[in-house]
Amino acid sequence: MAEDRTHLQPRDVESYHRYAKEALEAWPKQLADGEWVTEEDRTLPPAAEQLLHPNVEIDRLYTSRSLWINGQPASASLLVVQCKDSRDMRGHYPPICYPASGEQPEFKAPFTVTIPGASISGMEYHFIRKSVPIYRRCVYDFFIVPGKGFEPDMAGLNKAAADYQRRYYGAAQFQVVMNADYSQEQREQILKTIIGANPSAFTVLNTVEIP
Repeated sequence: MAEDRTHLQPRDVESYHRYAKEALEAWPKQLADGEWVTEEDRTLPPAAEQLLHPNVEIDRLYTSRSLWINGQPASASLLVVQCKDSRDMRGHYPPICYPASGEQPEFKAPFTVTIPGASISGMEYHFIRKSVPIYRRCVYDFFIVPGKGFEPDMAGLNKAAADYQRRYYGAAQFQVVMNADYSQEQREQILKTIIGANPSAFTVLNTVEIP
């Protein structure tokens, strides 16, 4: 019983989640000096809300004012979900979510991108929707486990979920989603533009004291 009283409880980390919410909700709606603008702010489907119990959710479509690809303005979505309990994140993961929506996995590989103040490692996934019109989607995905930093996949998240001293700090997942037919150079530049727009948020998400 004495040991149990030393275990972290949800109330013990409320200030962390308040700061995390403020940092993420400050993500700018215009990027690169206005070159990229918000086309649409969306909300998660009700089923995803029930699964994730998010403290913060962002589902935002950005469109470029200057970069055109194949006759269309380039666009990409930023999806962020930050949960108060890392166990809630387990079902939210590109290899699960996109095939469940009818998109078939086509490619995956690790990636690393450097932005001011951070080097981010994650996984790049490609999916294809074969119904007409055929569409190929690229998803850059990574997690932040508080006190541990960037994690490229579910392995690090599952360790946090199993640790009673860490799980109530939750976790954050970031996805940057765009057309997989963009060239690799174009995709990486778009990724850096979107993820590099709010680097202080990553510091806030990772700055905790783990007993």
